[in-house]
Amino acid sequence: MKIKQKYVFLFFLLQIFHSKAQLNKAKFQKDFFEASPRTKVRLVAAIPHSELHEVYPYIKDTLDKIKKDIYRQATQSNNDLKFLFDKIEAKKELFNENYGKTIFILENALRYTATNIDDTLTCLSMLKNVFVKIKNVNRAFEMQHIIENTWHRQSDTANIDYGLNKSFLYYMLGFTNEAIEQRRSEFNKLTHKSDTDMIVNFYNDMGVFYNKEKKSDSAEFYFLKAKRILKHKKIESGKEAHYDFYKGLIDGNLAQSYYNKGLLKKAIPLLKQDIYYSIKSENFESAFNSYVLITQCYIDLKEKRLSKLYLDSCETLLANELSKTNLRIKFLPLLAKYYEFMYDYKKAATTYSNYYRIYDSVLDLEKERDAINQGLTFNIEQRELAYTEQESILKKKEENETRQSSYRKSLIAGVFLLLIVIVFLIINNRRFKRREKQLSFKNNQIQDQNKQIEQSLKEKEALIKEIHHRVKNNLQIITSMLNLQIGKIDDEKTESIFFEAKQRINAIALTHQMLYQKTTISNINLVEYIETLVRQIEASMSTSKIEIATDLVANDNRLTIDGAVPLGLIINELLTNCYKHAFPQGKKGLITVSLTENAESFTIKVSDNGIGLPEDFDHEESKTLGMELVFILVEQLESKLIIKNEGGSAFLFDIKKHN
Repeated sequence: MKIKQKYVFLFFLLQIFHSKAQLNKAKFQKDFFEASPRTKVRLVAAIPHSELHEVYPYIKDTLDKIKKDIYRQATQSNNDLKFLFDKIEAKKELFNENYGKTIFILENALRYTATNIDDTLTCLSMLKNVFVKIKNVNRAFEMQHIIENTWHRQSDTANIDYGLNKSFLYYMLGFTNEAIEQRRSEFNKLTHKSDTDMIVNFYNDMGVFYNKEKKSDSAEFYFLKAKRILKHKKIESGKEAHYDFYKGLIDGNLAQSYYNKGLLKKAIPLLKQDIYYSIKSENFESAFNSYVLITQCYIDLKEKRLSKLYLDSCETLLANELSKTNLRIKFLPLLAKYYEFMYDYKKAATTYSNYYRIYDSVLDLEKERDAINQGLTFNIEQRELAYTEQESILKKKEENETRQSSYRKSLIAGVFLLLIVIVFLIINNRRFKRREKQLSFKNNQIQDQNKQIEQSLKEKEALIKEIHHRVKNNLQIITSMLNLQIGKIDDEKTESIFFEAKQRINAIALTHQMLYQKTTISNINLVEYIETLVRQIEASMSTSKIEIATDLVANDNRLTIDGAVPLGLIINELLTNCYKHAFPQGKKGLITVSLTENAESFTIKVSDNGIGLPEDFDHEESKTLGMELVFILVEQLESKLIIKNEGGSAFLFDIKKHN
């Protein structure tokens, strides 16, 4: 089981912190009731959506009266106020998490009440924020693209929130390398690099990105730089609690790096710091994330009492302070792993079943949400084109007015010429109308057919992914059933047979899991598959004295399911044999899985530094099921198994390259 990484971006937190030049409600109400109606609306529209609810009940009646007067007058001079009312309404719905209604209000504002580029950019920025919240990152990226192309056109007096940076959109889409380069570019463009908060923000974000790429050393480097800056920063009076919270969050991110590197005892104190300051600041979701990771640490360290203690803390937060489904989904695999750790396989199987049931229901809701989001569309680019055309028309009109006197005589002649042209165009227009209708009808037919084909392909791809998902789930259920059976077996030989069967099923399940999790459903990356399989097998072995190292040449070679399943079973059998026979009596040792590239193939080698094979070992006379299975599967891959006995045992075989 993988624990979801505790990635925390200071970008959001610093936005909250800087916006908390907190609203003085008494002063605002005084200014509001002394201002003119027009100024009242501007004052309310300038309040952040997170604080609007604090004063809105006290000013609602006054605002409603102003709004009725504005719409009753129906003059163009009040269009700016109509837009501000739309902005206020959108902020209310955004705070209440009514995202569909927020999008509807902002789209209408763009169509009907936005009167200039500042209004348009404000709507686009808010829409980007909404799409990020509902995890529709593709739509958020569309908003980002339009904002980038029109940002330079805003007025000098505009104060528009740019929203989430492009680097974070890349990160949310899973393009981590692009996110790293974009974040560097964004930081290099900053003109206020003396702002320590922005520097700490940059270092933390880089650490988070590198953590995502499993480059823990680079992530640790950036987190430590962020901690050093905060350590020497002079904190203003009254802001100590905020910065203590920030330090705790960076500690939590650094702990994730240590956890990825296997340095559990270094990660635990940092997680405790984060938990303390998160709870102190009433940020219970941050505390929950650290509770999950610290529980995993203690399970890995075989600490029954402490793992139970922190697991109970997770449940307490879920029961009393948090009720989000995504956190429940994160908690259930941890609970199941704890039950496995305690050898209570029945509860573990029940917990995994609950997890998949909730997870599947969330997937259904996300599909429904995506369908709704696809319906909430509008053509921003056409609106921008209309703005450009309108500006061009106004400019031409001004030029025409200055030259009007010199054109009067030529205008009369032009009218006669124009009449002749119009008659000619009418005749030609009638001639081509029928042909245009025929072409239009055929084009519509072709477009409809293309849409049907595209929809059919999408449905088939979704069905294939769902099949892989269901196969993986069924294999996982079989594994859980084997775990239950293993717990009831007293005979070590029988238990070993069941355990080996479970390992083989897990190797097959991993293939289906990687196929439905990736964009390409027909094949998987060779290096990524071997690395994931090795770590899965390593995690399932009880001994901690035997290490597994990988030496895999980077490549983009792909495997189909016909090649991935036998390859996974071969590696599983060879690693299991090394664990069982290469290091007797609990001896420490190293197993190495390597991948080297040849002209037309790759060579996979599984070796150990153990006692080696017996001198009289003959694979043809070996009657073990595992070795028979290895030779059968190697032949299935059209290869040959080579066995060496030098400083330990080594098994080599080739697989062909596929373009």
